[in-house]
Amino acid sequence: MYDKKIVPTKINSIEKITKDVIKVIFRLPPTSNFNFNAGQYVNLIKGNLSRSYSIANKSNNNNQLEFFIKKYENGLMSKYWFEETKLNDLLRIEGPLGSFFLRDSKIDNIVFLATGTGVAPIKSILESIVESSENFLNKTFWLIIGARYKEDLFWKPNTEKGKINVKYIPVLSRQKEEWNGEKGYVQDVVLRQNIKLENAQVYACGSNEMIQSAKKIFLKNSLKENSFFSDAFVQTN
Repeated sequence: MYDKKIVPTKINSIEKITKDVIKVIFRLPPTSNFNFNAGQYVNLIKGNLSRSYSIANKSNNNNQLEFFIKKYENGLMSKYWFEETKLNDLLRIEGPLGSFFLRDSKIDNIVFLATGTGVAPIKSILESIVESSENFLNKTFWLIIGARYKEDLFWKPNTEKGKINVKYIPVLSRQKEEWNGEKGYVQDVVLRQNIKLENAQVYACGSNEMIQSAKKIFLKNSLKENSFFSDAFVQTN
C-alpha cells in the first residue's frame, strides 16, 4: 500500500460526457511522486469543501489523474464542478485511499459490476491489467455496466483485443426502445450469464443499494463472502 499524502494539483482539462457527468483531468507537480493501486480513490479539496472520487486511470500516467464526476442536485461541490470550475484551477488531492483493488488469486472468473460513475475504478483496474496482461491470460473478466438509458453509457473498455479475455455487457434499467442488449439490474444479469460464482471474485462499485442487493444475491448463489469487494458511492451535500 502507498502512503497517504496531500499534494497540490491543477485542472488540465474538463469535458462534458453526458448531461450530468463530466471528465476532469488533473496534472500533478513533476516531483509529486503520487502512486496508487488501481481502483483506489482520493479526496479532492477545494477551499473548505472535500469530496471523495475514484481515480479513473492507471498509475504512472504522465503525472495526471482522471475522474468522472456526477452532478448532484443542490450539491455544494457539484455547484463548483458544473458552474464555476475552469482550467488551471488549483485544488489539493489527499490520498490514495481505500482498499478497492484487484487481489492476487488463482480464481478463474473476475466479475466487475458498476453503475454510473462507478466505472471509474473499474477502468483504472482494467488499464493496469492490460499493461501486465501476461499475468491474466487464464482468467475471464466479466464487465457488467449498468445505466438507465443508452446515453448514460459513457465508457466502454478498450482492452487491446486478444490480450485478455473481457466480456463486456452493458445493461439498461429504463430504456424501452432501440435496445437489444440486457435490461434490468446488473446483479440479475450476472446470474443470467451462468458464471460459476464459487470460482469467482466480484468487485462492485456504484450505489449502495446495488451493492447490498448484489452481495445478498451472490452469496445465496455460491459466492464466498471473502470474494466480494465493494466501493459504495454515497451522496453528500
